[in-house]
Formats: sequence, structure tokens, C-alpha cells
Amino acid sequence: MSDCRSDEKLAFLNRVLGETDGWPAVGAMLEDFCTAFGASAAGVRWPAEGMTVLLAETSTVREPEFASPLVIPNRESGLFWADGVDADADRDVLRLAAGAIAHSRMLRQFFEPIAVQALIARRLEDAATVAGRVAHDFDNVFQGVSGFTALALELLDSNSAAHRNVLEAETAARHGMKFCSQLHQLSRAGIARPLPASVAAALAREVTRLKRTHPAVRLTVIADPTLPAVAVEGGGLQMLLGHLLDNAIEASVADATVTATARLVELGAAELPDFLGHPGVGPHVEVVVADAGSGTSEDAQKRMFVEPFFTTKFRHRGLGLTVVFRMLYAHRGGVRVESAPGQGTTIRVVFPLAAANAPVLEAGRTPGGYVK
Repeated sequence: MSDCRSDEKLAFLNRVLGETDGWPAVGAMLEDFCTAFGASAAGVRWPAEGMTVLLAETSTVREPEFASPLVIPNRESGLFWADGVDADADRDVLRLAAGAIAHSRMLRQFFEPIAVQALIARRLEDAATVAGRVAHDFDNVFQGVSGFTALALELLDSNSAAHRNVLEAETAARHGMKFCSQLHQLSRAGIARPLPASVAAALAREVTRLKRTHPAVRLTVIADPTLPAVAVEGGGLQMLLGHLLDNAIEASVADATVTATARLVELGAAELPDFLGHPGVGPHVEVVVADAGSGTSEDAQKRMFVEPFFTTKFRHRGLGLTVVFRMLYAHRGGVRVESAPGQGTTIRVVFPLAAANAPVLEAGRTPGGYVK
């Protein structure tokens, strides 16, 4: 390195490889890289292909002048790129910078929490694919059973044993179709639909439904209609909030009150590791759903959102909260659980604002982030 920037480049590399004096975020490191190397832009992405989990860049560049694999130990490779550099003259030192970043303590600090959740999201994507195919086949079976039992009921004496037996078969078929609907929800939950929607309006619709289906339940909802729109399509947002409210109601003791509160919050980098999902720094709408039930154990809290069919409730299938996690992950939202046995459960979900943090689709990718 014989150019006038040699000292700055060496200082940057030493800082990357050092154990102290790091950066508060990957983006800040990239800004300093650009200063040291005279680059106009730089970026880091993981993984190199497939769903984007970690993406930090100083600005968007379609065809950067330099790109190199980001070989992270014990993980699949990412990508480091830079633009506005002399890629031929500086190729070796740029590769050295990519290697230093990949092995740095700073990158591990930011990378490990999201890498773990990325593996969970991919495992659930595989499970959701199977669930969708199974649900499609069983839909046809249950629709056939339901159709023929309906015809049989019209021909049978309503007071006969045969009528009662066929009615039980029809009820079982309806339960099967409801289960198939839940499997379809799980299958489709990973597709982002970042259309603007109102949290207050979605909560109001769910309250109307719950007062009809659970007339004895006490519900307290505080949600300002003027809250900014979030980047989650209205039907999906209502379904997500419905799963959370249903879960809270089922966990509550008799005469207890379930509360749901929505407010505008600003998430900082230090808060992100506390959330399951994929939230970012900046303004979000937070919804807090709290019940006065028996609470959940630490083990259950770790499993309830990320393990399909896990449930602590009799005759429940454990799919609703997994749907919530997949939807939040796809829409750059997050969820956090606060609970202890005998002390009720509080679930906090955060949604990115439609105007500020709506997911941006990359060229050649589906709304869920997967390669077409």
C-alpha cells in the first residue's frame, strides 16, 4: 500500500481486528471504511444468496466495483462490497478488509443473535411448505366429507340416531377444515405484504369479534386512532393481533381482564436483541397484550413462538403464535415475552411504520425475501 491513504487503511484494519474501541453498529464501521479507503459506498450482506437477514450499507449500489465473499466461521458466506475504489490496485487490501470484517468481534456481536433467528425462520419455512401442501390435500378430503354429510342430513329424520351420528361426522369435518385453515395461515405467514394498515382499526375489529365469541371476557383496549400506519396489510395485521388476544383470553382466569395497549415507540440498537423477529432501529408502533393468567415458564417462553405444535393447553394445536412469529419476521417486526409462573403474561409486539421502515424488495425476490 504505497498511496497516501496507507496509514488510514492500516488504522482501520487494526481497529477491525482489535478487541476494544469498536463501532456501535455495522453501518458506522462501513462509514469509517469509506473514509479510510476513499470509497463512495460500501455494504455488508448475509447470507450472500437467499433471504436477506443482515443488510447494512452506506447507500444502495446496483453494480459495485468491488465485491468479495464474507467468509464467516461456521456460517454460510455473506457478501462485502465497495464502490468508488480502485478495485485493480487495491484488490488485495480490499480482500484483507473483507476477511478482517468477517472475523471481527464487532461483527459477531451484531451477527450471532440474528443468525440464530435466521436458522429458526428457515426451519419454519420448511415446516410451512409441508404444512401448506398437506392442508391443500386435506382440504379436498374434508370438503368432500362435509358436502356429503350435509346431503345426508337433509334425508334423515332429525330425531334419529343416524342423524345424530352424521351430525357428529359433519362437526368433525368442520374442525378438520379449521385446522387446515391454520396450516394455510402458517404456510402463508412468511410472505410480506407491507401495505399500510391501522393498528387501532384492527384492534377494534378484533374486539367486536371477541365480544361475540367470548361475551364474558373483560377487554380493555387503549389505541389512539391517530397512530401512524404500520407496514402490515390489514387482514394479516388483524389475524396476528387476533391470535395474541385469543391466546391471552384462553390463558386468563374467570373474571380477569385482558388489556391491549398501542403506542408509538423508538427502538434503539441495544433493545433489538430482546426481540424475536427482525425489527430494526427507529420508530415502531408497539402493541402490548397482557393477561392475568397462570403465566409461562422460561422454557415455554423460548418455544411458544418458534416451535410449531408446541402448546401447554389441552386440545390446542400450538400454531397461532408460530404464525405470529413468521409474520413479524417477514414484515421486519418483533415480539418479546415477559412472564413468570403465577404472574400472568405480557407480550409486546412492534411493527415498523409504513412510511419509515416498510420492507424494501430486492430485484428478483419475492415479498418474503426468497429467490424466485
